Amino acid sequence: MTPAGMRKGFRIACGAVFVVVALALLGCLDLPDAPNESQYVERVDVFLFQEGNQDSTLLKIRPNDSAVIKASVYPRQFKNSLTFRWLYCIGDSTAVIGDSLTYTIPSSPKIHDIPNALEVADGVGNTIRKDFKVSVNMAPTLYTKTIPADGDTLYGNVHTSILFKWKSYDFDSFDENKLEHTLVIDGVEYPVGRLEKIMQSGFSEGEHTFQIMVKDSFGDADTLPVYRFYMLDTLGGTP
Repeated sequence: MTPAGMRKGFRIACGAVFVVVALALLGCLDLPDAPNESQYVERVDVFLFQEGNQDSTLLKIRPNDSAVIKASVYPRQFKNSLTFRWLYCIGDSTAVIGDSLTYTIPSSPKIHDIPNALEVADGVGNTIRKDFKVSVNMAPTLYTKTIPADGDTLYGNVHTSILFKWKSYDFDSFDENKLEHTLVIDGVEYPVGRLEKIMQSGFSEGEHTFQIMVKDSFGDADTLPVYRFYMLDTLGGTP
């Protein structure tokens, strides 16, 4: 073959390779959907808002305040072409209690006012469902009466054991006997778990402070104000 023929053959071969590579690359591209083709929703999430707080993990509400639960779909551009149904499901029974992007849980809700599933559908009947649980939780409460009381004068010295006693309560049965307490003495925190009384010594003469904090299994808490008591040494430092 002449040099000219070889060059021509090389050009044809290169052109064929280029076409094959171009077609291969074209096959890898994500082509846009046809206008009437069903849009696929990859994921549905549920967010809860109460008093400006957003929580997508625990989905926890306080019963005395209303809350808004909102659907979020991905990809986001499909949101306006979808329909939403908030469901309350129990056993084989399903009730539709809302049909928009958001649903408002009323204050002091009944159990059937709180959805536990969301169904999202497109215009051609494809659906995706997300099951979830909204927990209703009341914060624990500390009674204001403590031992010692605010302003008490106690007698002893650094060797005298002082009783600290308080009482907490939680209206949620699932948190019964599960409250965690912290006793703060002179600004130092002492986690004491589920105890509601301890004995503590080491108090010099003069003013001291203490405070009680309690937290439930959801992290909701109550805290008493800082109380003060006064230690008067009547033993002259002797045990």
